[in-house]
Amino acid sequence: MIISDRAVLSYVSNHPECARSQIRREVAPEASASTVWRALRRLVDAGKLEVVGEGRATRYRVAGGEAVLAHLRTPVSQRPAARYRREFAGHYRPNESRYLTDEDRAELEKAGTPFLDPVFASEGVTYARRVLSELEVDMSWASSRLEGNSYDIIETEFLVRAARTADRKSFDDAVMILNHRDAIRYVVENLSDIEIGWPDLRNIHALLSSRLIRDRTLVGSLRRMPVAIGRSAYTPLEDRFELQDELDTLLSRAARITDPFEQSFFLLVHIPYLQPFADVNKRTSRVASLIPLLKADLAPMSFFAIDDQDYIRGLLGVYELNDVSLLREAFVNGYIAAARRYRYLRPEAIDIERVSVVYDRFTRRVVRRCILEWRAFEPERVRAMMEDADLPLADRDEVFDFIERSFRTLTPGNAILYGVKPEALEGLTDR
Repeated sequence: MIISDRAVLSYVSNHPECARSQIRREVAPEASASTVWRALRRLVDAGKLEVVGEGRATRYRVAGGEAVLAHLRTPVSQRPAARYRREFAGHYRPNESRYLTDEDRAELEKAGTPFLDPVFASEGVTYARRVLSELEVDMSWASSRLEGNSYDIIETEFLVRAARTADRKSFDDAVMILNHRDAIRYVVENLSDIEIGWPDLRNIHALLSSRLIRDRTLVGSLRRMPVAIGRSAYTPLEDRFELQDELDTLLSRAARITDPFEQSFFLLVHIPYLQPFADVNKRTSRVASLIPLLKADLAPMSFFAIDDQDYIRGLLGVYELNDVSLLREAFVNGYIAAARRYRYLRPEAIDIERVSVVYDRFTRRVVRRCILEWRAFEPERVRAMMEDADLPLADRDEVFDFIERSFRTLTPGNAILYGVKPEALEGLTDR
């Protein structure tokens, strides 16, 4: 007989510290005692139940994410008040404490390591720049969606790429998305210099909150007043000076974490928990979480595939119970699901050379003559053609270099660009 895990967890959640005999009687009366024991053992091994006591006094209660869900099923008005606890972050020891398990990190690394095609490899072009085009749309949409933004992914792409706002959508929604785009570009374009510290966190917040916080002095600045968390029994730290001390300690601790996934997740947990800004804390944590992953040439956490409800419940578990179980599960599952979007890189985007456009017909004609008449790249004849065509002296060296590169990179696949058949390339010299 198969016993439903969900039925067992639901019963134990509503009957904390119940005995095995109770579970068997109420959930699976037709199952054998050994079958029930194996089902409970499986849930304990999976971290969903924990054992209290020994022998005949053995009792069961929900653990980890299940405990968080059980807690959140109680109406917020009936949940005990929770205040900021310094020991939550204070007990974390960088590179000794771990929120992510070894199994989590192995799965994340496998999913997030890109396939690097040597054909597209180019010195000086970072992985982050290769994925920026997709990332700035994906994350601008996904992170804004977590804030209730009404734009869909297609509307977001039009807005990010062409600054086209969607009909009948608020300007606030458009600004939120464009702010995400700017903050993501800031991280990618400054990746070699950016650090986990106050200056860059402040800049990320300023870019994300621009035009969305009425008091402009709070853009990129610590809050001066207490804040409330909607639909939660949690009250963040209120004293401004304590807030500054906690943030300094928090960022120092985060900067010392060497594992990029652990560092990324740590930021997602503790920036919203501390609430250092008057608003836009979660958005700031999500963009900041890109930094360690992109610095390690790993796929970004774009939040494209994260379950919204799991993410919010995970944060509530952090706020009220200091339990990262649900948020960790949402992070791992969301990352693995979305990382494949960035696994295979597109060819590097290039800057189109001016001479390739201005002198397009001329350069193609010269390469064609190299192929069909001279059967080689002939520097003196190329320069003579430029002289005959009366090309401006200032452009001749650049045009010459472009023609030479074009000839030396001829293939059967690009022969059509010069109006010749692939077989015309056979026997060419100095290519």
